[in-house]
Amino acid sequence: MRLELADFLAHPGKHIPFTIDLDAARASERLAGGRFVEDIHVEGEAFVQLSTLYLQIRIHAVVEQPCSRCLTPVEEVLDLDEAFALPIAATDTSTDLLPQVIAFIRNALNPHPLCRPDCKGLCPVCGVNLNEHPDHVCTKADEGKMRLGDFLK
Repeated sequence: MRLELADFLAHPGKHIPFTIDLDAARASERLAGGRFVEDIHVEGEAFVQLSTLYLQIRIHAVVEQPCSRCLTPVEEVLDLDEAFALPIAATDTSTDLLPQVIAFIRNALNPHPLCRPDCKGLCPVCGVNLNEHPDHVCTKADEGKMRLGDFLK
């Protein structure tokens, strides 16, 4: 997600609009614990002043993460407005916005997403999704897990 600087450097102080789309598959490589469902769309305006690029951007992204209780995929739509500045060297012809955009998205994501507020999670013994099988009862407990449970008491 590189932003070409030629127009900005040629017209210091002038606010210039831009639009960039980032491939979802490439961006997902940098997002631990989730994936982008569609391309990330970034639009905004920027200007250069005294070797600094000032940006005001709007980010649109759709992220899929596992539910923190039952691991069912959960989609979260993000629409973020951010303002930031990046230092630029006199020899720079472009700057990479991807690290900053991914950081904004990570900070906005719910750290414990739920598929629904009353999610029952997984059976601690066998791993069955209790939302799909609400009457589930395990008859045979794993002795190794039971010993760990006793150890933690």
